[in-house]
Amino acid sequence: MNISLDCIPCILNSFLRLLNKQAIPQEQRQEAMRLLLAHLVQADYGQSPALLGREMHRLIRKILDDPDPYRDSKKAANRMMLQELENFRARINDAADPLQTALRLAIAGNVIDYGPQHQLDVWGTIERAAHTPLAVDDSEALRRELSASKQLLYIGDNCGEIVLDRLLLETIAHPNVFFAVRGGPAINDATLEDALAVGIDQFARVISTGDDAPGAVWETASPEFKDVLLASDVVIAKGQGNLEGLSDVDHNIYYLLVAKCELIAARVGAQRGDFILRHAPRKPKRENTID
Repeated sequence: MNISLDCIPCILNSFLRLLNKQAIPQEQRQEAMRLLLAHLVQADYGQSPALLGREMHRLIRKILDDPDPYRDSKKAANRMMLQELENFRARINDAADPLQTALRLAIAGNVIDYGPQHQLDVWGTIERAAHTPLAVDDSEALRRELSASKQLLYIGDNCGEIVLDRLLLETIAHPNVFFAVRGGPAINDATLEDALAVGIDQFARVISTGDDAPGAVWETASPEFKDVLLASDVVIAKGQGNLEGLSDVDHNIYYLLVAKCELIAARVGAQRGDFILRHAPRKPKRENTID
């Protein structure tokens, strides 16, 4: 998925908002914005938005001289959601359809994100998910495929959210699961340390994308990640960054997300703020024909 010119104002506003979250002198913020603008002038707009995001967040880390400026926020988000773990688990176990409820909670958790310009209410969104139909709902296809699959790859997204991913993995109870995290700090995206902190490793083998982009980007992902993805007959990918980075990959992928911008919403046939579970199946192979 390529960068749209409509992404640029959102990138600039998100960058400014992230800078304002930090105790940075005004002069440094101005210099950071100049550096980002200079990068945007020469950036390859044919790349994934996640790769442009990677450069933006590398710039923030360089200016702050801090390899993970959001570590405290990430830990706080995980603690916040872990405190509600038993309540969420009870909601799933008491539901008429535990898998559907776990899917809805996991999708709603995708609002715990520092990147997008438009912020959504976490608790309100989680409650709304219990009663609002999915705008794109391929959950029955996912249910069927999970029951027959030999290997599942689950690609995570944000801290806090990964607690709900853990509950979905508990509910799926697949015997052969990989859980992918970012290969290095990228805003509040989950890394290996974060996944271990919330117990994901009890339900899956944790690997990384091998990259610090805020999304799994096929072109820059590690060979290990690519091998696991291609060997998995079902892939679940959480969030917009993973959709942006993998949408051109010909594989059997289910995207779970809250649509946070109009461009992504339009791409999946929804509106901003909608809950999405979209199947992107592998393209059928053409049979050779003889004239």
